Amino acid sequence: MPSVTPGYTFTGTTDPITYTKLNLLAQPTVAAIAAGEVTTSMLADGAVTLPKIVDAAANNTFLARSTTGAGDYEALVTTTTGLGFYTGAGGTAPAGATKATAFTLSKMCGEITMAADALAANTIVSATWTNSLIAATDVVIINHKSVGTIGSYTFNVACGSPTSTLYIRNNSGSSLSEGIVLSFVVIKGVTS
Repeated sequence: MPSVTPGYTFTGTTDPITYTKLNLLAQPTVAAIAAGEVTTSMLADGAVTLPKIVDAAANNTFLARSTTGAGDYEALVTTTTGLGFYTGAGGTAPAGATKATAFTLSKMCGEITMAADALAANTIVSATWTNSLIAATDVVIINHKSVGTIGSYTFNVACGSPTSTLYIRNNSGSSLSEGIVLSFVVIKGVTS
């Protein structure tokens, strides 16, 4: 068979094979690939880059769901949408009998309302917190959101699985009886 050069046309057929047709066969278009013909095992590791999946020209962009419900990943631009959890990830825990009452809230973020029992000055109280989503390597950020004297307490969470311990310390010089409301988020961590 002769070498094929641009402009060369095989003759003697009703549908000549041109260089253009051969080139299209060598480089198929998306329209030429049927659904399901390209599988994960056919792709080399690292062959599909982020720009081929989503327009990621802007900084601070990653793939996630920015709308509620299941569906395709979307480009989430954190400079405008922020970074955090969406509806359904959070929950609330109501006050127990005391600030030391154990409670359960298996969510990645949310609010914890503490009892309004007295906490003596410069005293620490602890409560067992059951949360199946927290692991021992995680970090919990917890803040005083509302109710009570903001700035009079410090908080710490000793992470464990499935139970953690929430510590509350009254830093003021007097006893406080406030049903403080705490906001928290869980940051997943590893040690290796």
